Amino acid sequence: MAGLGRASLSRYESCTSSPAVPVVEKLLTIYGVEGDREAALLRLARGARSRGWLRGFRGVVPEWFEDLVALEGDASAIQELALHYVPGLLQTEDYARAILQAGILGLDVEGLVKARLARASILDRVPPPEYWVVLCESAVDCLVGGREVMHEQLKHLAAMAQRPHITVQVLPNSHGAHPSMTTPFVLLNFDLAPNFSVVYFDYLTGSLYRDEPHEVDQYHRAYRHLIKAALPEDQSYRLIASRLRDLS
Repeated sequence: MAGLGRASLSRYESCTSSPAVPVVEKLLTIYGVEGDREAALLRLARGARSRGWLRGFRGVVPEWFEDLVALEGDASAIQELALHYVPGLLQTEDYARAILQAGILGLDVEGLVKARLARASILDRVPPPEYWVVLCESAVDCLVGGREVMHEQLKHLAAMAQRPHITVQVLPNSHGAHPSMTTPFVLLNFDLAPNFSVVYFDYLTGSLYRDEPHEVDQYHRAYRHLIKAALPEDQSYRLIASRLRDLS
């Protein structure tokens, strides 16, 4: 019912691994746990996930984002649609700073920049997750931080796209309408729970997580369409290289 494999359930029950909070929420619903006991167990689950590099950024990274960090740590494959800017896992320091400075006033920008760079280290782990990004052409063209910052960002993006576990496809503006024009999203998939996926999307002051199969299936279907509509990897690389030359 939870979409989890026996191996992952066994690891959770034997305390050799801690489940992400959305997984805990689903299990508590199945087990009929409610009220104060449910709230207490969810607090414990959040605390169990607050480990590693994230501990150094308590009070900097918003609580609603911590579940995504935990899910990324367990994911075997991450698929992302980015509409207007290069996604966080592929951002350079100066690009991330420019994005964050343009956001909500009062944020600890420098702290968040450091946290964003630390989060990207997931792509260097062994083994790394398969990371697939469909990047709208407008994100390649938007001069975030100016020409020099954007040049370094596109250079970094092109280099990351050459890694065997990272796929970057550009969705050209000429394609027109597509299934998720107003909603960037992230799909997280797990080898330990092959029937369980989570969709993540955020907004200015929070985030949403969806794991109901009928909803997740819609996003998987949309992503398959986006992959077909986007330029192949080699053409996407050439487009990014062309923008790099324009900025030189």
